Amino acid sequence: MDPIADIEAWSKKQSAWRQDCLRRLAVTNGELSEDDLGELLTMIKAAAGLDVPSPAPAVTPFSKEHFGGGNHQPIILKGIANLQNINRLTPQAEMTFCPKALTVIYGRNGSGKSGFARILRTACRTRIEAAAKLKVLGNVYGPVTGPQSAEIIIDAGQGDVPVKWTSGMPASPELMQVAVFDTLAAQLYVDGGSHIRYLPFGLALPHRLNSVCLLLKQKLEAEKAVVVGNKIALTAVSFPIPRDTGAQKFNKVITRDTSDAAIDEACAFESTHQARLDEVTAVLAAGSAASADLSVLVHWLEKISAECALTEASLSDSALNELRQLHVSAASAQRLAELSATALFIDDPLPGIGSESWRALWMAARDYSVTEAYTDRSFPVIKIDDGSDAACVLCQQPLSAAGADRMDRFRTYMEDALGKAAREAKSAVEKAMEEFPLLPYFHSEDFADRLEQVRKRDEQLAKSLQKVGTAALERRNHAIACLQGIDAGTPDELDVPHQTVKDLIGKLSDEIQALSKAQNPEERETFTAEHAELEDRKAIAASRDTLIARRNLMIANAAFDKALEELQTRAITQKANELVETHLTQAVISRFDLERAQFDISHLNVGLSRKSGQTKAEFEIDPHTKLTKLTSEILSEGEQRALALAGFLTEVALTDGSGPIIIDDPVSSSIVTAVSRWQSALRRKRFTVKS
Repeated sequence: MDPIADIEAWSKKQSAWRQDCLRRLAVTNGELSEDDLGELLTMIKAAAGLDVPSPAPAVTPFSKEHFGGGNHQPIILKGIANLQNINRLTPQAEMTFCPKALTVIYGRNGSGKSGFARILRTACRTRIEAAAKLKVLGNVYGPVTGPQSAEIIIDAGQGDVPVKWTSGMPASPELMQVAVFDTLAAQLYVDGGSHIRYLPFGLALPHRLNSVCLLLKQKLEAEKAVVVGNKIALTAVSFPIPRDTGAQKFNKVITRDTSDAAIDEACAFESTHQARLDEVTAVLAAGSAASADLSVLVHWLEKISAECALTEASLSDSALNELRQLHVSAASAQRLAELSATALFIDDPLPGIGSESWRALWMAARDYSVTEAYTDRSFPVIKIDDGSDAACVLCQQPLSAAGADRMDRFRTYMEDALGKAAREAKSAVEKAMEEFPLLPYFHSEDFADRLEQVRKRDEQLAKSLQKVGTAALERRNHAIACLQGIDAGTPDELDVPHQTVKDLIGKLSDEIQALSKAQNPEERETFTAEHAELEDRKAIAASRDTLIARRNLMIANAAFDKALEELQTRAITQKANELVETHLTQAVISRFDLERAQFDISHLNVGLSRKSGQTKAEFEIDPHTKLTKLTSEILSEGEQRALALAGFLTEVALTDGSGPIIIDDPVSSSIVTAVSRWQSALRRKRFTVKS
């Protein structure tokens, strides 16, 4: 398979952003802009689920049509001009190269050849171990007049173009086609390996993809450090006491997949939870005295409940109406009886007959008569057995005829139906008065204290009981007023919270039972465990927002990890090595062998071994010896020089975009052979040779 077709087939198995990146690398010959990198990073982040400020651009997959074969517009090196402050060279000095032939520059030592060579070595592509060795100095014997600069004249197909060069500036892309070989580079070719910097046939695309991966990875890791960093650990909920509660278990197992609903459920802490926590806390903190106090409160509530029921039954609106009617009936009967007495005793000397005091006098006289004076005789006794007048039980005088008549009329009056009705009505009123509920618990001195105990548990119930107590006492007074015929107005409504009182009694009874259980070690352990669960649930409920933030950080962290996984280079490097092995290694070895043959050093027992990395393919000189020696320590100077030139020319032949070649001071008999070879190669390369 053609190399670029092989890469195209491999690219179709890659993720979308990698396909698009390969396409961009192909059309730009590997130079991606910051906009390109930003768009690629947006694609990666969007695919991983990270938030992006703008939608990711549409993906254009790589195809071999995007690749122009790696061809570069060949350049011709035309010369160097306008030198300024370069060694001791004359200002504005220049050097012209033959555009279509071999140029050989020679001269005496110190004539300035190396000054021009240093400029080219710094501005073009060369091997270097230490960047400081490429430094171009000014005239060290004279005053410094400014920076070192020059213009390198090239022709890239559109006429002569000066490329401005200043010492220390980045290399111009056009000048990277120019390869420079000198003594320093020769040492590296022999002992440092032949590093193919620009792979042919598009084989550089996977390596360049790796370079982009490493660059984007650096950007993404920096962003992850800001967004996530160590914040996940910092958002862990801290509990005062480490223990095996549900809340603490949930805090440990929360992941990026934990839903809001699950967090809400774990953090649910309602008023009922708080009430139960308070209850259990009180149970654990209380002793036997608390149980006794609660028992007293329950007894009080039961009595209050009974008084409420009694008040409802005996002091309801209908009951008060009955009492009011009872008074009306008694008063009416009394008036009728008094009218009857007035008519019966109209001529008697003393007023008030039939009144309460008179009735009392009559009843006292009757009691004295039947028990003391005239036992076993009906009262009043008018005549005794012998027919004589009986004595009055009040004045002890014999009853005269008038007195006997008056006593008889008194008896008739007391036995009269109206009098009896009046007496019965009055008796009913008195009985009703006696049967009024006393309501001792509503009147008790500790009513306010007990009500405060209720208030701590149920504010509304305390208010209701206070209102019921006031209404009950008011209705009792109102009932007395009704029986006395006093207009007391309309009493307040009586709204008794029977069920609420009953519920509180039940709850307090449960507390009493719990307090009793809490004295048992096993039961106390159960309460302690429940208390821990409720306490930790309350703590995690207060940290709901922290849990949400932690879960979101985990989601972001996982998304960053997913994005960073896209930037792993191992598989790309493996494929790049396979491509190099398939399409390049044999070409390099064959070319190297050819170059060695041309330099007449085929007899040297050396070869090339490949050591490819993430972003490059490297071929090192292999001396085929087990000696721990550098190649330069084994070969002669001439063999070293020839071997270095063979490596250099192999690299030039197989590197994309290679153009003119500059050889500085070969200093070897090998140059004789090399010159004859280079002359025959002018049709395919542009050479400049300095000796």
